Amino acid sequence: MKKIFSFLLTIISLTASSQNVGIGTPTPEVSAKLDIQSTNAGVLLPRMNKGQRDAILNPANGLFIYNTDNNALEMWNSNAWISFSSTGIFNNGLPVGATCTGTWSAKADFAGTARNSAVGFAIGNKGYISTGNDGVNRKDTWQYDPLTNTWAQKADFPGSGRTGAVGFSVAGKGYVGTGNSNNIYLSDFYEYDPLLNSWTAKAAFPGAARTGGAGFGTDTKGYVGLGYDGTDKLDFYEFDPGSNSWTVKLPFPGQGRNGSTSFVYDNKCYVGLGQSFTGIFRNDFWQYDPAGNSWIQKANFGGIARSSATGFVLGTKAYMGTGTNGTKQKDFWEYDFITNLWTLRSDFGGTARSSTISFAIGNKAWVATGQDGVNKKDLWEYCQ
Repeated sequence: MKKIFSFLLTIISLTASSQNVGIGTPTPEVSAKLDIQSTNAGVLLPRMNKGQRDAILNPANGLFIYNTDNNALEMWNSNAWISFSSTGIFNNGLPVGATCTGTWSAKADFAGTARNSAVGFAIGNKGYISTGNDGVNRKDTWQYDPLTNTWAQKADFPGSGRTGAVGFSVAGKGYVGTGNSNNIYLSDFYEYDPLLNSWTAKAAFPGAARTGGAGFGTDTKGYVGLGYDGTDKLDFYEFDPGSNSWTVKLPFPGQGRNGSTSFVYDNKCYVGLGQSFTGIFRNDFWQYDPAGNSWIQKANFGGIARSSATGFVLGTKAYMGTGTNGTKQKDFWEYDFITNLWTLRSDFGGTARSSTISFAIGNKAWVATGQDGVNKKDLWEYCQ
């Protein structure tokens, strides 16, 4: 006890006299308030699980702890916990920063049946796959956790099993609708809440029932258009989740098509590729600005024209690849939103195929399922 008291008095004395405290050294660095020197021991921060961490009231900016759930050093940066672990740097569970450069790696196979023409989207730090066809139209829904590389089955999609639906996320919820069920074109539309693991029917898509449409979500709204109902479609509609209502928007200015590829960057929507019902493959690429309700044509896709490709956004770049022009493809191209240029990148890690799904989280994206002559269930991660 006397030794402890003496040690505390020493620290207080050092603090009062020099404003710099040294442990293991009589001459602490001037720039350090606390200088610990040792050649046979380290420093232990408070160790706690995620629940205990989240119970800390008003954590100070720069507060450090060691999270025993994910074996990571974590720091509070005013609005999120930044984790530093062997698998990378994460912001509230979302990967940040470059940990690799344009590489593909195989991950745990999709836990549902091998299929094509499903929908995929991300909500927070999880990916989702639903619907599709494995010889039968499906309605099962699955969640992928990149941190654990595991799949978990979620509540079934409540509409009929289908292919060629649109799927996207807006403000923490997923949306799936339209598509084809046993040669019946559909216009129903549903919302998925990951917190409740439940689906809710929403206002039906107001255009003609269709399959193979384009769908994408900005921060606050969803957009659905194009596709096929016996003829190629050009119309586009905006969905407002807050009012559960649809508004007609300026039609797509290019040729009608199905099997196009779409994604969102900086709250602007991008649509390209696809094919006409007469079998003409497309390679044009367009930007839709919701704020001005206007379309602008951008540089044509860098690869050959095709349909049923996939696309995603990482940082300030977009990536599109796979698909078919009568022959299955596996090339992947990077689009620079700033320079409006396409650059060929590493081929997709799996077999050449079409009708895949993809979703992106942080600086990584995942491509899964599809068909290369047979239905597939492999999952591949692309790291920018």
